[in-house]
Amino acid sequence: MDEIPTISNEINVFKDAIMDDNVLIQVDAIKRLPALAATIDVERTREELIPCLANCVDALTDEPSFNLAEQLERLVPFVGGKDHVGILLNILVKLACEDELIVRERAVESMKNICKSLDKEQCEKSFFPLIEGMISSDWFTTKCSAGCLIAMSYEKMSQEKQTELRNFFRNLIQDESPMVRRSSGTSLIDLISVLDVEVIKSEFVPVFDNLAQDEQDSVRTLAVDVGVAISKKLKDFEVYEYLMATFKQLSEDESWRVRQRIAFTIHEISNSEKNREEITKIYSKCVSDEESEVRVYAGKNMYNFTLNLLETFKKEENWEDNFEKYFEENITREIHLMLRDPNDDVRLALSTNILSLSAILRDDCFNTNILPLVIDALENEEFMPFKENMLKNLNSLPTNVDITKSLKSIRSVIQNLIENSQMHWRTRRNLLVAFMHISKTATSEFFDKNLKFFYQYLLNDPIYSIRRTAPLILPLLVKQFGMNWAKESLFPIFEPFSSDPRYLFRFNALFAIEELLEPTLDCVKETSVKDGKYLTDFKEIIQQSDKSIKTLAKIVKLNEKLCGKLNSLDFTENFNSQDNLNFYAEDTLENLKKEQKFEIYLIELEEVDNCYLEGILQMLDQSFINVIKELLEDSTQNVQDRAKQTLTLVKRFCTKVKQEADESWVQEALKLLNEEDFKKIEDEINSKPSEENVSECETIDCEMIETSDEQNKNENIDDNEDNNAECNNDHKENENNDGCDNDNFNAERNNDVPEVDNK
Repeated sequence: MDEIPTISNEINVFKDAIMDDNVLIQVDAIKRLPALAATIDVERTREELIPCLANCVDALTDEPSFNLAEQLERLVPFVGGKDHVGILLNILVKLACEDELIVRERAVESMKNICKSLDKEQCEKSFFPLIEGMISSDWFTTKCSAGCLIAMSYEKMSQEKQTELRNFFRNLIQDESPMVRRSSGTSLIDLISVLDVEVIKSEFVPVFDNLAQDEQDSVRTLAVDVGVAISKKLKDFEVYEYLMATFKQLSEDESWRVRQRIAFTIHEISNSEKNREEITKIYSKCVSDEESEVRVYAGKNMYNFTLNLLETFKKEENWEDNFEKYFEENITREIHLMLRDPNDDVRLALSTNILSLSAILRDDCFNTNILPLVIDALENEEFMPFKENMLKNLNSLPTNVDITKSLKSIRSVIQNLIENSQMHWRTRRNLLVAFMHISKTATSEFFDKNLKFFYQYLLNDPIYSIRRTAPLILPLLVKQFGMNWAKESLFPIFEPFSSDPRYLFRFNALFAIEELLEPTLDCVKETSVKDGKYLTDFKEIIQQSDKSIKTLAKIVKLNEKLCGKLNSLDFTENFNSQDNLNFYAEDTLENLKKEQKFEIYLIELEEVDNCYLEGILQMLDQSFINVIKELLEDSTQNVQDRAKQTLTLVKRFCTKVKQEADESWVQEALKLLNEEDFKKIEDEINSKPSEENVSECETIDCEMIETSDEQNKNENIDDNEDNNAECNNDHKENENNDGCDNDNFNAERNNDVPEVDNK
């Protein structure tokens, strides 16, 4: 008896809140509806709470109405279950008739969720009367929602009711209001998926034809999607018989938006040998359309269209030969047209997927018909984003395609791109992807002669995001060309950065060391399959070669020496970096990951003399530790902090190697060596590195590193809060001047290095 006043009081409080003038109070009350309904019995919820909602729903503004639509579906258990959902649907219908689109959509979504939980009898009893009433409404918003309800409830109606619903729908699709026709057309796409094929052919193919002739171009645009949905339900010859004439009509429509939609969805039309020619003709019309927006979508859709075309040949004998012959005769000329298109956006659209054709075409066909176009575009195209896309997607090329043999001068292409990319700095960053693809088929000598200079250039780039991303490919290059090459040619590039007068550039040396130790692009991240990450591969190869035992021993001794050095250093471990590499590398990181197959620390028999792990430990001992120690005493606090983080990473790395080296199988293997072997290893480890074979780094002749003494002095002043924040990787929204969000080259340069004149 004591609970009744309390419950009544809660309902009264809710009534006052829902009618309050403050929207926030209304929304808060509505969000507590399920909790309120749970505290009172089902009967009082139906008799008091729901009528209260029904009475005030018309007075609610958009935000409370949206929240009410969201909460009503959660009240089903509290009104007595599925048998009583009608009282909730009555309120949802009112919300589904609101002028505000998002309120209508949320109300329809709630009704859809309720419908899923009902059986056929409950659905027919609850939904059919609602739909019938909505169809006869004078309000166009009500009719718009009616089409959605028909599509969602159709399968749960009896055959008799289904026939009536189809009649309702055909009336909606011919309504005098364009908004009703558009909304109904959208719902028709969902309805078609649950209709019988015979019903589609007899009743809704004529509806498709009518939509294609509608006076409103927005409705005709929607007709394209309706036709695509129908084509997926029909057989090949039926698509040709019932739909192709209308698709052809739509491809010639006076509205460019309709033609654009055709270009966008043409690959989704059910294709077959029967309608192959017609669909190809439609695509050709899109390629040569007078409106550039249509041609743009034709370019974007080149790969998908070709892939769809390929499927039509697979049932034939010698289908690969037949397909490629058809491609050469019909599609190649369209590619030529788009590559010569005067509109930059059309060529740019094609550049996003033309190289992906290598996954569809055999190598001979691709090399004959597509590769020459790519080479020509790289050499002669002046539009920078086009070249960027080409270079960025080089990893789509077959691995046996050596682009360096086709290009007259890969060096001149890259140089031209860099010189003209000042306002497109992401273009320079994406060169890293091109470097890695070219390296797959090129030699280390080619890299030294043609690419090393530009890689060094990117490390000196005025944009921080480029410099932060460039070290990512270091481990891949080392793995590709070998540790011995890296020691002589690659690592010397990074050592001078530790004493660079610009403190932000001193980070480059630390980033390089961190990447070499913990490669971001290592294709094996989970090591649970192996006993360990670093030495496990020696288990097999030490049985095949005595030399591998000596390499293992050298690794163990080098690591012991490093552990001793690290223990003698007095520093506080720091590993709290929030350095978000995804923020700086963006899509370049994803593109680099796509074709990355290297397991960096994998040791195979042929790599024993050029072992990655041994080389890293050797470089730590001879050079890297000294670089880090130097930066630990840097005048800039941010550099000191990063050096501590790098040194912490080194210490953890050496600790993990030691843990594996202490395993019994390693110790047993080392016993196979005699004292003379160990003495030679000790002498080799303790000998000073020879400088005779270390190649000199090519000097970058560019303005961005030729700074005056006064500029260098200003660079070292660390009261610039934006730059300090960037080095600390705080990533606040207002600290993007040197990151990725501002494409203004000059603005970013001014926040990163001293301002200089561009040549």
